[in-house]
Amino acid sequence: MTNPPMQFEVAGVKFRLASFVRANVTYGDKLTLKPEPTNEFDPNAIGVYKGEHHIGYVRRCWRPAVVPVATVGCVVCSVWGKGCSVNATRLDAAQL
Repeated sequence: MTNPPMQFEVAGVKFRLASFVRANVTYGDKLTLKPEPTNEFDPNAIGVYKGEHHIGYVRRCWRPAVVPVATVGCVVCSVWGKGCSVNATRLDAAQL
């Protein structure tokens, strides 16, 4: 069973702008979502990564929809000066 895509804006990019720029995030890039249980500010945080670059977080309001999916991949659907939005769907490991 596949989950329908969820579109959301990546939160916190302004705090990770250097990483976002180094990652050179562009339309169609594949991103990964990683739970961060050791996050000192929010143990329920879910980080958004392009390769090794941590570019932001899933907003709290989206976590209930994202958490049930064990591993989720994202595809960038739009990019602007200091941010991006993504479509999150389950991707096979080979697709990441």
